[in-house]
Amino acid sequence: MKKNSFRTGFLCPVLPRQLLLTMRLSFILMFAFCLRVTANVYSQDTKVTMHMEDVPLAKALSMLAAESNLRFLYDMADLPSASISLSVKEKPALEVLESLLSNTSLHFKRMNERLVVIAPTHWEDEDQPIKGKVTDKSGQPLVGVSVQVANTKRGLQTDAKGTFIINASRGDVLVFTYVGYERKEITVGGEDVITVVLDENISQLNTLVVTALGIEKQSKSLTYEFQQVNGKELETVKDASFVNSLTGKVAGLQINRSSSGVGGSTKVVLRGSKSLNGSNNVLYVVDGIPLSSNTTGQPSDGWSGQDGGDGISNINPDDIESISVLKGASASALYGSQAANGVILITTKKGKAGKTSLSLTSATTFENPISLPKFQNTYGQSAPSTGGALSPESWGDKAPAKNQPKDFFETGATTINSVAVTTGNDRNQTYISYSNTYSKGIMPANEYLKNNFSLRNTTSYLDNKLSLDESVNFITQRSNDRPSIGLYSNALNGAYLFPRSQDFTPYKTFEQYDSVRQIYVQNWPYSGNDQQNPYWIAYRNPTVTKLDRLMASITAKYNITNWLNLEGRVKADRNNRTYEQKLYASTVGVIAGSLGNYNYSEGHNTQTYVDLLLNANKKWTNWSLTATLGASLTDHQNNGLSFGGFYGKLLKIPNFFNISNMDRSVMSLNQTTPQRSQTQSVFGSATLGYKDMLFLEATGRNDWASALAFTNNEAFFYPSVGLTAVISSMAHLPSWITFAKVRASYSEVGNAPPSYVSTDPAQFSMDNGNLSNFTYKPFTTLKPERTKSWEAGTEWRFINDKLSLDLTVYKTNSYNQFFSVPASRGSGYDGYYINSGNVQNEGFEGVLGYRDQFGPNFTWNASVNFSLNRNKIIDLYDFIDPSTGEHNELDSYVFTSFDSYFLEARKGGQFGDIYARGIKKDDKGVIQVDDNGLPVLAELGQNKDYDYVGNPNPKFMLGFNNAFTFKNWNLNLLIDGRFGGKVVDMTEAYLDYYGVSAATGRARDAGGVMVNGKQIDAKSYYQLIGNRTGALALYAYSATNVRLREASLGYTLPGSKLNNVTKSIRLSVVARNVFFFYKKAPYDPDATLSTGNSLQGIDMFGMPSTRSIGFNLNVSF
Repeated sequence: MKKNSFRTGFLCPVLPRQLLLTMRLSFILMFAFCLRVTANVYSQDTKVTMHMEDVPLAKALSMLAAESNLRFLYDMADLPSASISLSVKEKPALEVLESLLSNTSLHFKRMNERLVVIAPTHWEDEDQPIKGKVTDKSGQPLVGVSVQVANTKRGLQTDAKGTFIINASRGDVLVFTYVGYERKEITVGGEDVITVVLDENISQLNTLVVTALGIEKQSKSLTYEFQQVNGKELETVKDASFVNSLTGKVAGLQINRSSSGVGGSTKVVLRGSKSLNGSNNVLYVVDGIPLSSNTTGQPSDGWSGQDGGDGISNINPDDIESISVLKGASASALYGSQAANGVILITTKKGKAGKTSLSLTSATTFENPISLPKFQNTYGQSAPSTGGALSPESWGDKAPAKNQPKDFFETGATTINSVAVTTGNDRNQTYISYSNTYSKGIMPANEYLKNNFSLRNTTSYLDNKLSLDESVNFITQRSNDRPSIGLYSNALNGAYLFPRSQDFTPYKTFEQYDSVRQIYVQNWPYSGNDQQNPYWIAYRNPTVTKLDRLMASITAKYNITNWLNLEGRVKADRNNRTYEQKLYASTVGVIAGSLGNYNYSEGHNTQTYVDLLLNANKKWTNWSLTATLGASLTDHQNNGLSFGGFYGKLLKIPNFFNISNMDRSVMSLNQTTPQRSQTQSVFGSATLGYKDMLFLEATGRNDWASALAFTNNEAFFYPSVGLTAVISSMAHLPSWITFAKVRASYSEVGNAPPSYVSTDPAQFSMDNGNLSNFTYKPFTTLKPERTKSWEAGTEWRFINDKLSLDLTVYKTNSYNQFFSVPASRGSGYDGYYINSGNVQNEGFEGVLGYRDQFGPNFTWNASVNFSLNRNKIIDLYDFIDPSTGEHNELDSYVFTSFDSYFLEARKGGQFGDIYARGIKKDDKGVIQVDDNGLPVLAELGQNKDYDYVGNPNPKFMLGFNNAFTFKNWNLNLLIDGRFGGKVVDMTEAYLDYYGVSAATGRARDAGGVMVNGKQIDAKSYYQLIGNRTGALALYAYSATNVRLREASLGYTLPGSKLNNVTKSIRLSVVARNVFFFYKKAPYDPDATLSTGNSLQGIDMFGMPSTRSIGFNLNVSF
C-alpha cells in the first residue's frame, strides 16, 4: 500500500515576516536578560580556589575580589596590620570572606549582588549577616523558601542547599514562607546559625492562593468555591492536551473529549450550559492574563466535518506549576463578560534561586481502540443487483466472515519529551523549557506533531522594590489526516460497512492505474455516497493543519510600600493557522469533481491584553484589607482567506492542486477583511477581614465593548458580594474539629455579545463583485447575556486535617439570550435580532478528602468529588414584529438537526434535549403497522412529532482519586463515573441497515423480528428503522458509565543510590481509560462530535475512544 510520508522530529515552519521580526526582538531581549542573570549569579554564588601565605588583609581582599567579581568597600584604617594565611578549594566567596575576617574585629554587610561593606564591630548593634538553613521535618533542605525581615523590604530565597545569609539586627523578626508549608516567624538572637524547620500545611487554609487577575488571597478568606490541582497530578498520566487530565478531579467540571484524536478540542463546562448561542466553555487564564481561545470551526451536521483543535491544547503540560478552578460567577466576576462560564487559572513554572537544575521527562503510551461496534460473523454479502452491480450490504446467505473492522485500526503511539532548566539567585531567576509531542494515531496516516519552546525570566531591582517578569512561548503544530466525522470523507464508513463475507485484502492496495485516464484511481467495488475505500480516504483525501503561535508577556511590579504595590502587564498572542485538503480524482462525486477537489484556508489572529493594577494588602490590630483597583484593555484582530470549499473542483488537470487549476465559475473564494473587537474595562475588589475570622468581599467591573457600538448600552456593570465566617475561630468547637467555615456570595456576570450585529448602517458583503446589503436589521438595543448567580457553602476539617469536607449549593439564571427571528415581508429586512430567554442551572457539589500516614513509610491520600446539576429552560422569547405588530413566540430552539435527529432547547425542558424519529403508537401503546406488518414511523423532519429521547448531560458525576505511597513506591488510581443521561447512536443504525451488526445476525438466527406479536422479515425491519432517516429513537442508550480513568505505579530512585550523579530518577507504568466497570452504550458516551453547542449526545462514525498504556521517565539533575 502506498503511504504519504510524514517526517517526525522538529518542525521548521515558514513564518510571516512580521511574526519573525517579533520573535527576533523577543529573543534578543530575553537573551540580554539571561546574560544579566548569568553575571549576577556568578558574583554571588561562584566558588573560589585560593592559596595565600602571610599576605596583608588588604591584598587578600583584592585577591578574593578578582576571583569572585565581588567589590569590597572599607576604610584602610580599620584593617589590622597582621598577615593572613589561607588555603581554600571550591568554597563560596562569602564564606571565604568570613574566614578572612574571623580573627579580626571586622564584620561585613552585603549591600547588593556585588557590593560588600566591611566595617568594625560597632556594627553589632546594627544589621549583621545572619546565616541559616531551612528544612522540612525529615531534614531535607527546602529550596526557594522566601526569607523576609519583617516590616522591611529586605528579603531573599534559600539556595539549593536550603541555606541563606541575610542582614538583620538583634530583635528583628525573620518571616519564612513557602508554598505548601506553614508560615513561620523567628526572632534574631545571638546564635551564629539559625536552623528553621517548616511544617507542611495539609489543609492549605492559611496559605496564599492565586485568584482572579492573579491576586493572592488567604484560602480561608474566599467567599466562593475554589479547587486547586497541583501540576504534578497532570504529570501522573500525561495527555497531549492537559485539560483532559482534569477529568474526574474537579467537582462540577464536565469534560468531553473530541472524537478527533490527539490534539483535538475539548469541551469543558462548569455547572451546566448557560448560553444558547454563545460559548459555554470556560475561560482559561495563564499567569493572571486571559488566554485567547483560538477556537476553530466545529462540525455542525452529519454530512462531514473536522475538528481543528483549540488554543488550550497548545500549552505544554510540563510548564504548569498548578491549576486553580474558579467555578462560580462570584469567583470570576472580575473578568467580566469573558468569564460567565467559570475560569481555569493556570500558573506556569518559573526559575528558582539556588543551584542550576535540569529535568528531563519522557512519556510514551501506546493506544488501542475500545468500545468498537459488535459485528455479526455468520451472514454474507447480498446478491448483486439485476444490472450486475455488487451489493455493499450483508443480507445474503450464511457465510463465514472474512474480515474484521478492528483490523483497520493500527496501534497508536504518543511520546511527550521535555527538558527544562532552572537557574537563578534571590534577585534573578530563569526558566527555559522545550517539549516535543509526537503522536501516531490509531487510524492510518493520522499523525500529530507539536513543539513548545518556553523562556521566562524574573528579576528584582531597587532593593526588591521593582520586579520584572518576562516570558516568551513559541508553539508549532502540525496535524495530518485528523479523523473526520459523518458520512463523507470518513474512513470508518467503508471499514465498518464492508460486506462481512468478503476479503478486504485486495483493497488495502487502495488505488489502481486507469490506462484510459492515465491516472491512479480508487480501488473499490461499490458505488454510492455512504462509503469509500478507507485507505483511499486516508491517503488520497489528505488534510494538513498547521499552526504557528507566539505568546510574549511582560509584568512590572513596583512596591510603593510594604503593603501597597502597582502592577502593569502586557501580553501579545499571535497565531497563524492553515488548513489544506486534497481530494484526488475518483473520490466520490458528491464531494469532489471528476478531476478532484482542492480546499485551502488560512487565518491570522492577534490578541493584545494590557492592564494596570493597584494592589493593597494591609493589616491592623484586628482588621485586614486586601484590595485591588485596575483597568484593562483587550484587543482582538483577525483576518483570513479561503478558497475551494464544497465546489472547489479542479478544472483541467487531474490531481494538480493549485488555484490556477480550479473551476472559478463554481468555486468559493472568500477573504475576510480585517476584523477587530475591543473591550475596555475598569474594576475593583476589596476583602475586609476582622480578626481573621470574618471576611466581607465585594467586586465590581464595568466593561465598554466595541460589540455594543451604535447601541444605547455601550457600557455594562457586573457586581459581586460575598461573606465568609470562620466558625472555628468564633466559637469553641470539639477538639476533633480542626476547622469550620461557612460562606455565601451573589454575583452578576456576562457573556460577550457577537460583533457587528449592531452596526448602523448595516453590514454588507461582496458577491461576484456585487454589493449585497446585510439582511438583518441593526440591533441597536443589543445587550450582553447576563448571568445572575448565588452560591453558599461550608468547609470542614477534622482530626488534625486528616478528614475534610467541602459542600456548595448554587443557582444561576442566564438572561438576555441572543436570538435571530424572521422579519415580515415589507419590513425591508430578512430578520431581526433580539435579547430574551432565561436558562437556569441549580445544583450542589462537594469534595470529601482523607489523608493519613500509617507508620513511617506508608501514606494514603484519597478524595471523592461529586456534583449534581439541574438545567431548565425557563423562557425563550416572546416577540412583537415592530413593522406589523405581529406576535411571535418561540417555545423550541433547534441547535442542530440531521434527518431523524434534533438537538433542541424547549421551554420547560433542558439545554440540549434530544428528539428522534420514532415509531407511531396508538393511545394504548400498540405499534401502528402498515399493510406489510411493518411499523409506521413519524413523519420525517417534523420534530414536533419526534420522540423525546433524553438529555446527554449526566444527572450526577463522581470522581474517586487515590494516591498510595510506600517508601519510594507510589500507586495512583482514579475512578470516574457519570450517572444518568441518554445518547443516540446513528452508527449502529447504519450497521443495522447494511446487515453487518450483531443485532441483525441474532434477528436472522431467530427467524425475524417480533412486532405486535407477529414475526416480520429482519431485513425489511432493519432497513426501515436503520440508516439516517430511520427510527433513531430506537437507538437510544443510557449514558451512564463508570471507568478506571487513570492508573499509575511508579518507583523513585534517589540520587544517593547513584553517587548523586542525579537528584532522582522516577519510572512509572501508566494507563488511561483502563476499563469500564459499567457501560451500556455501544460507544464511549463521554466522547463528543463537536465541542460547540451542536451534535451533542450522538455518534455518527466518530473515531472510537482509546485505551492508553505506557511509561513515564523523569530524571532530575
